[in-house]
Amino acid sequence: MHINEFPYEILSKILDETTKGNIRNGPTYTFGLSQAPLPLQKASLQRYVRGPVPPEMLKWDSTSAIRLVCWQWHQWALDYALNDVYIRRWKGGERWAELSNRRESYGLYELIDRPTGTAVYRDPFASLKHTVRTFDKYPDVASKIKRMWFHGFYTAETDDLVFKSLRNCTSLVSVSLPWTTTRHMDSKAWRQLLLGSGKPLRSLELLATDLTSQQLADPANEVDMQPFQSLNFGMLRRLKIFGDTTFMPITDRDLYAIARTAQLEEFHLTCISTITIDGVMAVVKASRSTLRVLEHSPRSQDGFWHPHPGSPSDSEHLCELLRSCPKLETLSISLPSMCSALFSNEDVKWAGDLQVRALHLCGHEHGRSTGEAQDALQKLLRQARRLVHRRANSVIPKELYIELFFADCIFEPSLNGVHGDFSLAQLASGGAWPETLSSSGKGPYGSTGLYEKEEEGPFQRIDEEEFLGGVRRNHLSIST
Repeated sequence: MHINEFPYEILSKILDETTKGNIRNGPTYTFGLSQAPLPLQKASLQRYVRGPVPPEMLKWDSTSAIRLVCWQWHQWALDYALNDVYIRRWKGGERWAELSNRRESYGLYELIDRPTGTAVYRDPFASLKHTVRTFDKYPDVASKIKRMWFHGFYTAETDDLVFKSLRNCTSLVSVSLPWTTTRHMDSKAWRQLLLGSGKPLRSLELLATDLTSQQLADPANEVDMQPFQSLNFGMLRRLKIFGDTTFMPITDRDLYAIARTAQLEEFHLTCISTITIDGVMAVVKASRSTLRVLEHSPRSQDGFWHPHPGSPSDSEHLCELLRSCPKLETLSISLPSMCSALFSNEDVKWAGDLQVRALHLCGHEHGRSTGEAQDALQKLLRQARRLVHRRANSVIPKELYIELFFADCIFEPSLNGVHGDFSLAQLASGGAWPETLSSSGKGPYGSTGLYEKEEEGPFQRIDEEEFLGGVRRNHLSIST
């Protein structure tokens, strides 16, 4: 029986195990050389291992022999190796002329005792341009790709190349793009990407970063085509916006345009300070019946500071809106204020880790540590604890772990614990308070979600009951 007559599942398993063996036996690293020789000088070059070969390149290398066997194996290899494609900008403007780009030659290259080389210029956009030429020449190859990532291309010229490379990717369901494509490309190009000639796009990621001074000074990069104003995002199921920038950033206006037709299942906003809670809630309300995952963490990229999410322009109670999303399972959000109403719907489907960061308590936006505010905080913690127990004892038990970030502290309602810096209160009380003090593994290095947090010492943990008692006796304050 010929091997190609095997059932496709068995043949696929055989080829899959073969590629795994090829990856184990092939080169999994890349070489570099220590320095470029200066003119009229002999530099002593040293070879070093620069880093691991990326997984997608290992897949391509491992199927090089399989692609040469027959058409059926060639098609299997393309499906295997081109499912995910990463296109990265070349880091630096030069490379070593005598350093082989063929990783299969590394075994022989290691035998060279005294490596030599000359630094030559390399087009940093060569990989992107080569991708465009390849996909235009071999559209069947492009049709195998389901997910693509583009990293390091932020100019009007490269944005146009990015979209040209996507024209023949008819099976594309997920793409990660530089945010500048939302400014430099028109609605026609975006419409073709979202709807395509094959499968509609399901996942869109937009990555923002600060541009170089040369890119900022180029007038061609200042064009804003405003493509989102006339697009239909109804087929998109996942949207992620990551990174902060000061150059034509993504704002609430863009989210309002998306919200007109949005039916998202996952919505992520991370490390971005140019979108307020109004823009976030516009998308949440539009996707209320379908939303399963909501992550809104507008912290800076170093993770140490959370900008204020903004105040809602209308009087709508955001806690009630969030609790009424029927399919919402995963929640991490920064709110202007929170209260017990957020956890009052015991029929929610929340599970896993849930984080809420808030600057105030609902109805107490003045930020003072009054008796009413202290009662509202206690009610909030009790309601959150009740919901955790309800989820654990439901017909289909689900584990729910809630963390609340408020007043420079982290609250764990299910464990009756509060984490924070209580050193000043301990000093003021002469060491008599708190009595339940213990070390904490949380905070403050970026994981606390605190607003405008400055340098602080290590966090400590005390019992929730003692914390509330200390607030009432003025050992602590929940003023914000």
